[in-house]
Amino acid sequence: MFLDVQKKCDLLEILKSEHFELRLAYLVDIFEIFNQLNLRLQGKDSNLLSHCDSIHAFLAKLELYKKRVSVGKFMMFPSLNEVLADGQLSSTLSKEIMDHLSQLDDEFRRYFPDLSPQHAGLAKNPFLCQVDDVLEDAQEEFIELLHDSTAKNVFQSNSLSSFWCSMMESYPKISDLAVRVLLPFASTYLCESGFSSLLAIKTKSRNKLSVEDDLRCALAATEPRIHELVAQKQPQKSH
Repeated sequence: MFLDVQKKCDLLEILKSEHFELRLAYLVDIFEIFNQLNLRLQGKDSNLLSHCDSIHAFLAKLELYKKRVSVGKFMMFPSLNEVLADGQLSSTLSKEIMDHLSQLDDEFRRYFPDLSPQHAGLAKNPFLCQVDDVLEDAQEEFIELLHDSTAKNVFQSNSLSSFWCSMMESYPKISDLAVRVLLPFASTYLCESGFSSLLAIKTKSRNKLSVEDDLRCALAATEPRIHELVAQKQPQKSH
């Protein structure tokens, strides 16, 4: 009724079209899949390796979706599957979905052309790598790492980032190669979270506030012990 009153004939025609509800249901499902992928690409501990794994998994899912759609299976799209009920999707709409999934696949591969960063295997697990996989000037140091039983124990009980940081002093060349892969700036998440914290701290009523110390506390991984800091301060005498 609103579109009719506003004389939006083009939108009204689309809304009344036979497959509008089915198309809308598919879009709801595919955007939910996008949201899940987006969440996996966020977080303070995310790195290039975990991002590549998530994108590889997403591309593999697209291939699976295309195979299922081609045989009339839509269980991976719950909203669309619910609207269909016992009905069958028309060949026209099936082709539209197939084409859209193919376009998504092409676009992701264009946007992420290199999904296998150099030295990824070394960064993931150096004890499964071969000496020939490492640069020549770091091979001797790599052999020492392979036969370091203490380093193996540290690797098994720590995260990748913590492990390589602890190896920086003992094995600087190898650690440098691995840390380049594990840089924490694989996405804009840290920048966006920093801006969000800044907006929360520097409000309109506090627009002249120097936020360096406040922002450091807000973004630091270590929680400040406010009560202990306050207890260390000498109270001022009242006059």
